[in-house]
Amino acid sequence: MKLLLVCEYWYGTGGWSYKKYLEELGCSVEIFDFRKSYFSAGASMPFLSFATRRINRNMMNRAFISTVAQKKPDVIFLLKGETLFESSLRLVKQKQNPILLQWYPDGPFNVVVKNATKDSIASIPLFDIYYIYAKSLVTPLFNAGAKRVEYLPFCYDPQMLSLPAKLQDEDRQRYATDVVFAGTWEPMREWWLEKITEFDLAVWGNMWERIPESNPLRKHWKGNAVYGTEISKLFSISKIHLNFLREQNKDSHNVRTLEIPGFGGFLLTQRTQEQAEELFIEGKEIACYESVNELKDKIRYYLHHDSERLAIARAGHERAVREHQAIHRLQRIVEDVRKLRGS
Repeated sequence: MKLLLVCEYWYGTGGWSYKKYLEELGCSVEIFDFRKSYFSAGASMPFLSFATRRINRNMMNRAFISTVAQKKPDVIFLLKGETLFESSLRLVKQKQNPILLQWYPDGPFNVVVKNATKDSIASIPLFDIYYIYAKSLVTPLFNAGAKRVEYLPFCYDPQMLSLPAKLQDEDRQRYATDVVFAGTWEPMREWWLEKITEFDLAVWGNMWERIPESNPLRKHWKGNAVYGTEISKLFSISKIHLNFLREQNKDSHNVRTLEIPGFGGFLLTQRTQEQAEELFIEGKEIACYESVNELKDKIRYYLHHDSERLAIARAGHERAVREHQAIHRLQRIVEDVRKLRGS
């Protein structure tokens, strides 16, 4: 099965992870990076940047149409691809008739914050299967004209992190903390974290330097985002890992929901039914909170109950390994496609 994976393609992205697993599952995979820059002249000049983006987008769409005509894939699998024109997808569907798949990782209707575009919304009826991470979005997608919508949670790639055979003393000095949050600055995240500065808290991520020095949270910011081996050390050494849900995930989950248990960390996340009852079991595999007071109470409780915290982390890890790896999601997608193709 020849598959064209339309994605961002660099280390750390879904596309980077999924390609190898799709190949393991028997697919011949080609990559089309929809974020690739084709034209950059004037991009840094405000009065030219809009024109530059428009030219670049037009060139990218022409390259997409040409790639499909040349490669003739059986399946085109989009991981978002919101900058593709609806007309481009309609044209390749009419001319080549590939199976079109979409697995959308953001709010599929949220144009205001640029999670989606008018074209990505208009393209919804073109997909043979539209995969979405939140059950609450299934009906809206059908209402937008989707032929078939499948709930498919996020996942984690165990090969993205690797723990050294032996942790060094300097690793423990750098990363050992009671409570940690790893992620980019956002106002919502700052709001939550500044409420718990009384704890031994560490924040790792980009853009936190915008917090004023006068804010007590500022001293808890330890540095920019860490990746690979370094974030695996962070997951391993820190005691409690916090997770906050953005607006588009507020009744569902996010990638960290699976990553933290997947890499052996103790997850304390905002409570949703999907996280607490379906993906994991609250109190046995993860811990949850709703209010600031509950968050503080849970932090205190699990810091004083080491064996219970470690048992929950271990059970969450076992569940993630068993059910929530990238290979599990992609196996489901490949099986769906084979049924569509009658093979």
